[in-house]
Amino acid sequence: MSEIQSPCIKQCHRDSKDVCFGCRRTGEEIGKWSKMTNEEKLAVIDKTYRRTNVAGEMPPASFLR
Repeated sequence: MSEIQSPCIKQCHRDSKDVCFGCRRTGEEIGKWSKMTNEEKLAVIDKTYRRTNVAGEMPPASFLR
């Protein structure tokens, strides 16, 4: 199996719970991504489908495109 690519969409800004608004990974998951096995990466991606950002929080207006 080829290496699982990062789900990063270059919208990197995290909420107060450390969840990225772009890829919905935590800061810890982002930092460990390159050292994870494909199985671990798939587990993280699965978590991102169920994860939401803190209600009412948004990235800075200058960040939104």
